[in-house]
Amino acid sequence: MLVKSITLNNIRSYTDETINFPDGSTLLMGDIGSGKTTILLAMEFALFGILKSDLSGEALLRNGKK
Repeated sequence: MLVKSITLNNIRSYTDETINFPDGSTLLMGDIGSGKTTILLAMEFALFGILKSDLSGEALLRNGKK
């Protein structure tokens, strides 16, 4: 499976963001706290749902959002 893009709505620091991935390999880089892990966790949640003993779905939401 190839992920072409992901749209994040009210996921942690992202209010409404679409990230398009080019063909080939992609490197996520940035300062600490810039949202790299959030992108990966959102992709994991979208593909596999909630995994037992891992991060809950509510933990991915922006504070005060549903």
